[in-house]
Amino acid sequence: MKISFNDSQKMFAYMTGIAAALALFIHYVSAPQSESILIICITLAIIAAGIWLGSIYALAGTIIVLFVLGTLMMFLHTDASSETELQTLVIWGIALLLFSFMSGRIHDIAIGLHRSVKHLQDEINSFVAIDRVTGFDNKQRMKLELSEEIKRAERYGNSFVFLLLQMHYFKEFKSLYGEKETDRLFQFVSSQIRSCVRETDKKFRPAEERFGILLTHTPAEHMPAVLEKLKKQLDTYQLKNGKYVTLTFHVCHLSYQNDLKTAEQFLEELENEMMMNEL
Repeated sequence: MKISFNDSQKMFAYMTGIAAALALFIHYVSAPQSESILIICITLAIIAAGIWLGSIYALAGTIIVLFVLGTLMMFLHTDASSETELQTLVIWGIALLLFSFMSGRIHDIAIGLHRSVKHLQDEINSFVAIDRVTGFDNKQRMKLELSEEIKRAERYGNSFVFLLLQMHYFKEFKSLYGEKETDRLFQFVSSQIRSCVRETDKKFRPAEERFGILLTHTPAEHMPAVLEKLKKQLDTYQLKNGKYVTLTFHVCHLSYQNDLKTAEQFLEELENEMMMNEL
């Protein structure tokens, strides 16, 4: 789906048309009378309803307004001036119908443009699968890889473990040391993770302070050794100024289970254990 330049042109044309028609209408009804001010205010309200809510709401408002005013004219005006007022009401009704249609079209085009922009943003996010700081895959790629690994485990009986790390005090570190030092920290963490696991294991960064590792062909019995190695490698970080800070993480891991059929179910089960363990 692409954003059509014609849609932008159409919106500009409708906005120009509605502005011109409104100017003519205000010139027609303008008079130092409270009725004229009321008519203009109601017209602006109908246009606003069409732009924000759509043509259906604007048309419904128009019908209600014309019905109420027509009823009032029938019961309250019986002299010769009623013919002029009836003519004004008819012209106003036609104008309101026109404004309802045009404002509704602006609403529809705006909704279409919004959906197109959102679709393009989703496409961009799907293409940008690599985190620029760590080189790890992003959250969307993580779900896809985990889903594929679950299917392979079901088909071939493979075992795997998914490990999730969440850094403590990430926001405080970023606030204290700044963006560049934070990027440097995550480059350090990603390099240490790479040194602790196999090249074939898949690494992810699903959130700023989180890291995921998909350990393929790995039984649960091997996890204590993996965690011990990670703890040793990630225990201390040296700042650019030469000082050291201690790093701590929430950690959880989950082995493949037959009853977890989707990546969403697997990650939800994993999330339930996140705050129970520390590295």
